[in-house]
Amino acid sequence: MTKKGTSSFVSRAQGAQWIKGLRSYFSYRDLGIKKATDGKILAQVIRAEQQCEGPMGCHSHKLDFQMVYMLKGWAKIYLEDIGEIRVDAGDIWYQAPEVKHELLEYSDDWEVIEITLPADFVTKSEKR
Repeated sequence: MTKKGTSSFVSRAQGAQWIKGLRSYFSYRDLGIKKATDGKILAQVIRAEQQCEGPMGCHSHKLDFQMVYMLKGWAKIYLEDIGEIRVDAGDIWYQAPEVKHELLEYSDDWEVIEITLPADFVTKSEKR
């Protein structure tokens, strides 16, 4: 039985819409989860649109949950509670709520799936 106001759906890769978002050097593809969950969850694919020009700037997000799954490529990231790490295709990382973090480097083919709760959240620039 389907709950009132919810519906199963499929988000197809073919013909998907990619938009500019929080970072101008990335493109974002909304997977439709935000609408399906009335804004409770965001699931999106993010991909690099240009070569990395250096660290992206330390920041944090006011949210309850953030997980990133690396689909393609590699990245070096800084997480305040872990330090600098390298992640490769197939790796995931969880960022604790409001932890300071920064994308330091990424490969030209960098592509991830990001899941957050809630879908809309505040991003705050931070100093390391």
